[in-house]
Amino acid sequence: MDAKEQTAAEKKPGTDAFSSPGKINQGAAWVKGGKIYVQDPADEGKKATITPCPEVKILVNDKPVAGKTEVSQRDKIEAIPVSRQEPGSVKVHITPDKMSAFLEIKTGCHNIYELVDCPPAHHLILKAALKKQIIFKETRESLISLLIHHKVSYGIDLHAIDSILKEPRDGMKQVAQGLPPGQSTDDIVELLFEHNATHYENIKGTIDFKEMSNIPSVSMGDTLARKMLGQEGSPGLTVTNQVCKAREPKRINLLAGPGVEIVEDGLKAVATREGQPKVQKSGNGWFFSVEPVLTIPGDVNVKTGNVRFKGDVSILGSVDNDMSVSATGNITVQNIITKCKITAGGNVDIKGNIVNAEVISGGFSVLCNNLKPLLQDLLRNLEDLYISANLMIEKLPPKTKVIFGNILVLLIEKKFIHLNGLLDRLNKKFKEMDLKLLGSYEQVLQRTINSLSGINILQYQTPGDFQKTLTDLNNFFYYVDSLVKNRSMVSIKVALNSVIKSSGDVLVSQGCFNTHIIAEGNVKIDGIFRGGIINAADDVYIKEVGSQMGTKSQVAVAADKKVKIEHAFEGVTVQIGKMSKTLDKEMFNIIVDLDDEGNLQIKNF
Repeated sequence: MDAKEQTAAEKKPGTDAFSSPGKINQGAAWVKGGKIYVQDPADEGKKATITPCPEVKILVNDKPVAGKTEVSQRDKIEAIPVSRQEPGSVKVHITPDKMSAFLEIKTGCHNIYELVDCPPAHHLILKAALKKQIIFKETRESLISLLIHHKVSYGIDLHAIDSILKEPRDGMKQVAQGLPPGQSTDDIVELLFEHNATHYENIKGTIDFKEMSNIPSVSMGDTLARKMLGQEGSPGLTVTNQVCKAREPKRINLLAGPGVEIVEDGLKAVATREGQPKVQKSGNGWFFSVEPVLTIPGDVNVKTGNVRFKGDVSILGSVDNDMSVSATGNITVQNIITKCKITAGGNVDIKGNIVNAEVISGGFSVLCNNLKPLLQDLLRNLEDLYISANLMIEKLPPKTKVIFGNILVLLIEKKFIHLNGLLDRLNKKFKEMDLKLLGSYEQVLQRTINSLSGINILQYQTPGDFQKTLTDLNNFFYYVDSLVKNRSMVSIKVALNSVIKSSGDVLVSQGCFNTHIIAEGNVKIDGIFRGGIINAADDVYIKEVGSQMGTKSQVAVAADKKVKIEHAFEGVTVQIGKMSKTLDKEMFNIIVDLDDEGNLQIKNF
């Protein structure tokens, strides 16, 4: 500090750059605002000393000092801070998929030291503090040019660049984003034969656990699976303005095995026969097949549940009490059946004994005969309902917003009050019977009854919608009437207290006891028929019928048919057409039929 500055400081001791320590016997030095101030001592006192620090270069009278140095007010003292600059950098980083670009920022820095303020001291040891100044000379234009130099030209985020310029910070900052490609969808296969078990309720409203099991089966022509083709997503753009394709969809191939055909350019798998559908998946291939025979390795009981199957059924064990087996094809049972029901669309072959059971072959005919009267009654009511509803809708104003279903509901409440009761009876019939024997018409009839029940009837928007229901019912009757009846056959060993029904023949290898046989064909019993009734549309052959105790046994055939018996006991009733006779004695090797005049005759063979 030179003399003039020192003198000025002394003149204003309260307001100058330092608080004057006054006249003392030794000198003092201090630092204020980065400058060094000195006050000389009074009289002959010792001068102040300063000790430099490495961070600030001290010049006394233009000469650098390195160690402890005396100074006075007349000395010219300069403090030159040491400074250095660290250069910054900006680098461009692009992600491997080229969908994002980042700037790696490292800011520049100007490092400079300043003297720290110190109070007056005789021996002043100087201290310095580092002061940093951020240097970032980039502009929006320079950063964009840098990105373009690295081929980044799409999706540049100017707001992100401006935020970097406003507040530069070290680190990574995303400055460009590409347009991702659209999401691709993979092929999907819908299996139409896989469904959850249906919980059938009995009349009391409780769940029937025998119906919990549900074996999938299909009819010929049923669709097993439908494939929905996946779609490739729309292409995207990278930050380098290159087209980026979406992921290739995963493809699935439908493959046909036995009993299956792939149609509609590979989009549908269709059954070519009745049976159990199966699918095996291997890689991108789905292999479909239909097994025509369902094999039950053990007994049919509560654990297996009732069996309902489209195709043939082979049971290697028995059928337990209160169980039922139904199939559109043939049914074979290796062991006994007790207190159960067997219904086959084809033949029935029971290897074991039959006790308190019902056996039906050619079940389609039996089923249709049970349903036909109710369905015919339903069709008549619906046709009358359709006519009445059309008459009402024609009387409405042209722009009236009334749907056809509303008119149907009104008519059912006011005029066709018995329709709901008829629908209830049909629903009960459906639950009692094995509708699988109807093939595809199972769903048709179920859908028809459901659409007419409760609020579902409001789904009929127009008369045309209701007309489709009438068409479905008429088609069912055409199908039934045009069906050629295949004569089925029941082959059994022994039957006790049972009912045997066949649309064809009945063959008994050993005997029947208290059993009712109804056959549209022949009946042949190579053993005993004791107690019960035989109703046959064709000829009957029995090895032995009746008993010495006079057990009531009756055999009836059509008028143009005959009954052949090797051994008949007294009391047996034989009926040909409307003519009948009860034998009044034991007879052997007889044929019973009608003569040319329509009289019942018995002759030997």
